[in-house]
Amino acid sequence: TKNNETLNKRLTRLFHLHRNTQSLSRCRRTLHTQARKSANKQQQSWRTAYMMNQRTHHYSTNSQDLLSLDNPSVQKYLNSLKAKYESALEMRDATSMKFVSTVRPVMDIIEEVEAIQGDVQELRTLAEEDSSDKEMRDLAQKDLHDIQETLTALQDQLFEVLVPEEPIDNTNVVLEVSAGVGGQEAMLFSQEVFNMYQGFAEYMGWTSDLTDYETTDLGGLRHGAAVISGDSVYQALKYEGGIHRVQRVPKTEKAGRIHTSTVSVAVLPQPSEIEVQILDKDLKIDTKRASGAGGQHVNTTDSAVRITHLPSGLVVECQEERSQHHNRNTCLKKLRAQLYQQQLDHITSSYTSNRKLQVGTRARSEKIRTYNYPQDRVTDHRIGLSVHNLPSFLSGTELLHSFICQVLEEARKEKLQELLSSRGEMMTPPK
Repeated sequence: TKNNETLNKRLTRLFHLHRNTQSLSRCRRTLHTQARKSANKQQQSWRTAYMMNQRTHHYSTNSQDLLSLDNPSVQKYLNSLKAKYESALEMRDATSMKFVSTVRPVMDIIEEVEAIQGDVQELRTLAEEDSSDKEMRDLAQKDLHDIQETLTALQDQLFEVLVPEEPIDNTNVVLEVSAGVGGQEAMLFSQEVFNMYQGFAEYMGWTSDLTDYETTDLGGLRHGAAVISGDSVYQALKYEGGIHRVQRVPKTEKAGRIHTSTVSVAVLPQPSEIEVQILDKDLKIDTKRASGAGGQHVNTTDSAVRITHLPSGLVVECQEERSQHHNRNTCLKKLRAQLYQQQLDHITSSYTSNRKLQVGTRARSEKIRTYNYPQDRVTDHRIGLSVHNLPSFLSGTELLHSFICQVLEEARKEKLQELLSSRGEMMTPPK
């Protein structure tokens, strides 16, 4: 009789736990379905959506030690945040409620985790008990696996809430590639790098509009620029800016010596007209006849446009289109992007520490990547990541895509580490 009562209690506990686990599984399936519908509704490129999913997957596998509720740093940070949250709840003024609204998503996830952690312990006990009922043990082990997956998903959600996407991540960009040190060899490699990003834009399902393409007589590219539009373009490309170094034997080298040349890449977020307003009185607009290849029309009309922004001294030019009107609009886009970047750099430097991957460190003097042809290797010096197969990398497809995902992962981990060291100070509570 006593054994039957014990068995009945175990079965009852297992039934309730199994029902809870099934409910959580249904919830996960619903969320995934909603996410797919949302992606389809927004007509996202599948590769952009895949990149975002890969980002989350990388964090859930490679960042488990960093982002774990058992991590003392995480516990210390969350306890500090919880204390400030409870204090704000008691104050109940407008400023406090704004802080509560900001922190509530974190608190909701923590409460959800705490609610199922007891179930995990119950299931672990049932799965490990020395029982003759193998079917019950197997069921407990299956439910334990499912509920632990739910906990992992909640930890991923916590990461996304603690380190959300930046507001400008979904903006388009102006991508500029310029030859640096190395003469003709630098110009040849500049063209290869520019073509790599053009290929990556096509691979991701984005659109790329050429705004500047200054070639040399011997082949190669002095300076190229394009407006790249699509989903999460700036988020994917924001850490590509900097100095790209190439080490190889140039085609013109007769002694077989390895030369080192550089190319600079700039990635500027493309703001809306509302975010950056440009007054006509602040502009000096000059027109001239376009130069270079282009047929009879090139030298017959004043289609090239040069705009000077008088307050900042910035100068932009465009002569790619035959229409002066189109070139003027392109110049304004480039000018707006450069002014916006100046604003971002000023804001970033005022509140962000000198993280090695932050937006503010994209100075052109910084060497971020080396393309070593003798070793068929690409190395990112910021995170110490190396991959082989240069032709595949420069095609701008899967290998570059994977590389960018890993750079994004390291950047987000770095932001999380900074957040944890702040003990909640970055989510400023009301005074």
